[in-house]
Amino acid sequence: MNHEEHDDLWRLLGKARTPEVSPFFSRNVLRELRANQQEQPGVIAWIFRRWQVSLVTALAVTFATIGTWQYSNRQPTVAELAQQVSASPDYAVITHLDELLASEESSVWLDNSRF
Repeated sequence: MNHEEHDDLWRLLGKARTPEVSPFFSRNVLRELRANQQEQPGVIAWIFRRWQVSLVTALAVTFATIGTWQYSNRQPTVAELAQQVSASPDYAVITHLDELLASEESSVWLDNSRF
C-alpha cells in the first residue's frame, strides 16, 4: 500500500460520525440476554418433569407401606386387649379361674402325703 491510500482512508474515517452510546445501553443488553437465555434444567428437574405421575405414585405407595407397617407393629392398648379377652370363648373359664385354682390346690393329685 502506498502512502496516498492511507491518507484517503484517514480522511474518510475523519468524516465518519462518532457512535453515541445510549445511557440505557447496558440495561437493554441485559434485557435481551435474559429474553434469549434458554435455561438448562438440572437432572432432577428433567426427571421430575418426565416422571411426575410415576414419582407421585411411588411416593404414595411408599407412604402407605410405611403407614401400614407402623400400624401393624404397634403395641395394642389396654382397651383393645380387654376387648379381645371379653370376646374370647375362654372368657367364662377365666372368670372362674380363682375357683379352679382353689380346687386344684385341694386336689388329690397334688397332695404328696399319700406317698
